[in-house]
Amino acid sequence: MINDFDDFCLYVYVIVDEICQQLTVYLKRPGPKPVCSDSELIAMALIGESKGWNMETNLLSNWKSHQDLFPHIPSQSRFNRRRRNLMFVINRIRRILLSQIDLAQDTQCIIDSLPIPVVNFHLAPSATRDWLAYGSAFGKVSSKKMTFFGYKLHLLVTMGGIIIDFALAPANESDLKAGLDILFEHTHIDVIGDKAYISAENKNELWCKNRLRLQR
Repeated sequence: MINDFDDFCLYVYVIVDEICQQLTVYLKRPGPKPVCSDSELIAMALIGESKGWNMETNLLSNWKSHQDLFPHIPSQSRFNRRRRNLMFVINRIRRILLSQIDLAQDTQCIIDSLPIPVVNFHLAPSATRDWLAYGSAFGKVSSKKMTFFGYKLHLLVTMGGIIIDFALAPANESDLKAGLDILFEHTHIDVIGDKAYISAENKNELWCKNRLRLQR
């Protein structure tokens, strides 16, 4: 039974640590093991998301009040770097956890995107050199008659509002390509998307290979 925040933290940590044992091939690194283990850091990140601690400064500040649970709190720069390096593993763990949650078993889903600008549009020309290294680009949102510089966040969401999967893509990458990268990872679901996510060829391939029905 999960009765309080301490129980929830223990529950998440034990699950994350068990999954990390299965993903050791992705966690190998040279040098000594960090004081704050990968399992601890990932658990702290996922619990922080559940609590709404969306800013790293806020997240780490809150964890300092719970050092009886996680005694080794990394500095913000170290936490940020390790969290980025562990992104693939964290997303794998999210997928595994979602497979065990009843609310995420809805087979009726929606795929859509939203713009993620990284700088104000009038500042973009002077900022592109830095951001281009991280895949940022100019893109358009036709429905809003909006041009922006940054990314598009593509989301696969159940009708009940559970995010099943996501991809952060350059703003100029087509919805079709980004959407297919997500959808080919899933099977036996019905997905509604706008016409930008659908081509006849890929729609048939998704059905034949993944038993995924994609419709407008």
